[in-house]
Amino acid sequence: MSNDLLDLLGPPPGGHDRVFGVVPGIVTNNNDPDGLGRVRVRFPWLSGNDESWWARIAAPMAGPGRGLQLLPEVDDEVLVAFAHGDIRFPYVLGALWNGVDAPPESTPLDESGQVARRAIVSRAGHLIRLDDTDGAGRVEIVGAGGANRIVIDTAAGTVTVHADGDLVLESATGKVVVTGQSIELSSSGGDVTVTSAAGATLRASGHCAVAGSTVGIN
Repeated sequence: MSNDLLDLLGPPPGGHDRVFGVVPGIVTNNNDPDGLGRVRVRFPWLSGNDESWWARIAAPMAGPGRGLQLLPEVDDEVLVAFAHGDIRFPYVLGALWNGVDAPPESTPLDESGQVARRAIVSRAGHLIRLDDTDGAGRVEIVGAGGANRIVIDTAAGTVTVHADGDLVLESATGKVVVTGQSIELSSSGGDVTVTSAAGATLRASGHCAVAGSTVGIN
């Protein structure tokens, strides 16, 4: 931070630069050269151009190689506090929505006033949503644009995986097991191919039917 910013604050009694409480700021840089997940912030209420020192970010969980990592974007508004009021040691306590930047869920409440929807939404639009709506609860993981998604419908007791393109299930060294009361494989317009590099077994405890306009066994 430049000396100009210190000059704007002015020396309080005791000769130390102190700002107690919390203040809003705008993120100017999130590319921490030390890889510590810090950001730099400017304070429009104080100066239009001067930046803070690198500010550590308070997270719900943080540890060696683990934690909840949600780095603010440049131009995001954040809430800042200073260690012992010393402006050389800023901390970002959280992010702020405002009159320009609105939250992703504009109406997260249900008719009774309870919070029904909670969401994590990235800059590109990737979404994780927890929906606690009575009788319609679900968990959704949705890719940007909404074409690719996983929906856990707790009300219906179903899990739906939808892909706009290919859907791939792969196990490098283990088995792929599909179990259910009944299993149905269907293709709306293409072929169905089952290939094995070793043996293959088709077994039924009851009737086993193989039907087609042409059935070839080689």
